[in-house]
Amino acid sequence: MAQGQSNLPVSNVHCEVLMRQTFNSYGGITTAGLTQDNRVGNVQKVNNSRLNAATNKGILAGSVVAVVGSAQIGPASDMDATTFDKVVGIAVNDAVGNPYESSSAVASQKVVYMHGTGTVLRTDIYETKDYATGGTTLTYTAGDELYASANGLLTNASGMVVTTPAAGNTVVGILLEAPTAADPYMTLQMRI
Repeated sequence: MAQGQSNLPVSNVHCEVLMRQTFNSYGGITTAGLTQDNRVGNVQKVNNSRLNAATNKGILAGSVVAVVGSAQIGPASDMDATTFDKVVGIAVNDAVGNPYESSSAVASQKVVYMHGTGTVLRTDIYETKDYATGGTTLTYTAGDELYASANGLLTNASGMVVTTPAAGNTVVGILLEAPTAADPYMTLQMRI
């Protein structure tokens, strides 16, 4: 297997943790964390080439989570200028689970997320289009700062606030290895 290549058999449903600092499940998962539609909505969502008709609802493994209320963790999506910097980590598993696997978030009403500077992970879930146009393809390069998009996915442009990453927008991670046509996974080191 080549450097950085995943040994996982299924795309669009996971992230691969290479080195971790902390797993956390503090706070209950919000209803949106279990029910948000990841394919219907804004043009950026609809045109995302990393998601497909089989993509689960709710928080996806590899997507960004945030504090959205008292002891409440939810998807870092549809946030506004007062909440865009409250991201706390990246989800380890899809909230609603996958066929033939445990649905721990549904059972416990909590989502497991990872955080901690030094955590390194690979994911094939990220934005592929710019928010402003929904059609401009994003290009990722090693060293890019990654933010939470308006959809709660990793992006190097147009963070949660619709314009270019706003002052104070939380840097979720630094891109170590950019995705390619041959290997659609991005590798990042977390900064939160």
